[in-house]
Amino acid sequence: MKYQDGIEPKKYKADSRFNFACHKGKECYTHCCSDLNMILTPYDIVRMKNRLGLTSDQFLAIYTKPEMLARTQLPVVTLKMLDDDNKSCPFLTQQGCTIYEDRPVTCRYYPLGMASFREQEIEPTGEDFFFMVREAHCLGHEADKEWTVSEWRKDQGVELYDEINRGWMEFMLRKKSFAFQMELSEQSRSMFFMVSSNVDKLKRLIFESTFLDKFDIEKDVLEKIKTDEAALLKFGFDWLQSALFGADKVKMRDEVLKAYNEKAVEK
Repeated sequence: MKYQDGIEPKKYKADSRFNFACHKGKECYTHCCSDLNMILTPYDIVRMKNRLGLTSDQFLAIYTKPEMLARTQLPVVTLKMLDDDNKSCPFLTQQGCTIYEDRPVTCRYYPLGMASFREQEIEPTGEDFFFMVREAHCLGHEADKEWTVSEWRKDQGVELYDEINRGWMEFMLRKKSFAFQMELSEQSRSMFFMVSSNVDKLKRLIFESTFLDKFDIEKDVLEKIKTDEAALLKFGFDWLQSALFGADKVKMRDEVLKAYNEKAVEK
């Protein structure tokens, strides 16, 4: 059975079943790895830049391009395709993906997509749901191998990505839900972009500026985010939620908060 390109108009949940298999023996192998508009998640960037032995700045300059999501007006980065006839992924060879163990989460999910990654309408229902991508060139859907969504996520290693990216996804959904009531300043968007794409810059902000003079961070948390970039990402989005939405996650020092309040009263 051949499929037309597009997204199947059906919600998939954790126990939903589907048939799919992809391997080098398939005639369509790697056909889905070209001409993509792929948003890279924060943990994608960390895994990929570390795999390539690059700094965040180097990776962003070589392999990505910035984009502003229309619905949220939040800056993201997309993977830069090669300037060839097929607009191929820069990590694609005839043998497959050269960074397969550290491939982006969108590649891991395929042919599924997670609703939170989608730029079109998303209703924040409080639970994750998924959708099926059907492309005419893809023969994987004809396979006898059956999965549940949960089994596929576990097999493809996406659970860790979703956990670490959770703060990023929640931030975008919150911004989308309250788009008209919550216009972010240019400085706030810059903060979001830094946390989302540049853990090196975020680490410098925390440990090489006056950041720790302003915020009361527990010693064990500081020790962890010095060496664990996944923990650093999670902390970064907790900080953004606190700084921009008033969440009670990363607290200002009492004396700093008192000084801010006194200035506000004076004004």
